[in-house]
Amino acid sequence: MEWQGERIKESARGLFAATPFMVMLLTALTALGQFASNIYLPALPAVARSLSVDMGRVQMTFTAFLAAFAFAQLMYGPLSDRFGRRPVLIFGILLYIAGSILCALAPAIGFLIAARILQAIGAAAGIVIARAVVRDVFDGPDLARVLALITIVFALVPGLTPLVGGILQDAFGWRAIFLATVALGLLVIAATALRLPESNLHPLPALRFGEAFSGYGAILKDPVFARYAVSSAFIIGAMSAFFAGSPAVYIETLGISATEYGFYPPLAVSGFIIGGAITRRLVRRVSYERITITGLAIMLVGASVMIGLPLVGLLHKHGLNLAIVIYVTGLGVFMPTAVAAALERFSDRAGSASAMVGFLQMAAGALSTAIVGVMQPSLPVLAFPAVMLCATVLGAFALIGKPVPAGNGR
Repeated sequence: MEWQGERIKESARGLFAATPFMVMLLTALTALGQFASNIYLPALPAVARSLSVDMGRVQMTFTAFLAAFAFAQLMYGPLSDRFGRRPVLIFGILLYIAGSILCALAPAIGFLIAARILQAIGAAAGIVIARAVVRDVFDGPDLARVLALITIVFALVPGLTPLVGGILQDAFGWRAIFLATVALGLLVIAATALRLPESNLHPLPALRFGEAFSGYGAILKDPVFARYAVSSAFIIGAMSAFFAGSPAVYIETLGISATEYGFYPPLAVSGFIIGGAITRRLVRRVSYERITITGLAIMLVGASVMIGLPLVGLLHKHGLNLAIVIYVTGLGVFMPTAVAAALERFSDRAGSASAMVGFLQMAAGALSTAIVGVMQPSLPVLAFPAVMLCATVLGAFALIGKPVPAGNGR
């Protein structure tokens, strides 16, 4: 069985090496949630005006999306381990398309929040199953290298989608933004149905959800998984705070348009690409721990600059842009390695381990955006930088504060 598994992995490696389309498809699947959550950020003030609600209620659409995205991943992990990657993935994308259509038709904020929850439940299938597919066919440094390659391309999504969203908002209004998510869903489901092979060739026997959730507990008890997964969750929480709080600061406080705001996130992408490229070169020679600590150190510098600017009276769009570029460079170093280190522990439960990573990350994101929403009315320019700095510090403590038994991790 072990020999057969190695033959499966070898043929899959050849398929990925010969088919860049396959890597791009996995990247698109991973990016479904990011695309849907970030593309309408420039439209948040416009949604508030259109539906006659305050910014706090509109930010709830972001928080609700992340919370639903988090919990849905726990469902897709065991389902894909039991029934295979393809059928569960196609089901999830159909939910994503339906939720996107309902978002575009939303007549009130409550309806929009409910539609966003459905959209998130569907999008969660993409990130869980794409990671599981990669884990099905790669091990060790190769796993980290493929995840780094996907992550570099994936970094373009949160960078470019606000630009697309800002242009759509200024040209056609916020409902057109959700029609764009429908179009992406249709493209991805067609590519999945036609081109994505089944990678889970040995699905688990009948599995009850009670057993699945007890399995999550066993995964969390692994010390290597826990330190890398929890640390990565805090960092995603930090980035979610930026995405939730920065539109109000850039658009309302600094007075720029939705389209102009959309041009700034792509600047951060350059940092992520640099960080991801560094990771791909280092992963065969340097331990996971050293790479992730380096990334955290860079992020702490960026977060410190970001909170320092308003405190010393130097708040300016270019200063914020510089700070987020620094931060995201560290993110590009940290995140591919942290995720690879967590998933490498569970080759037999790749779907469930991937789901737990995603759950922790999105739960932290939902919590951080809720905190920003509470803080922003009284601390409009300090809310998201403060949450980013605190979350990054907690991420560092989660990584370096838990000793790992000898022989665990790389």
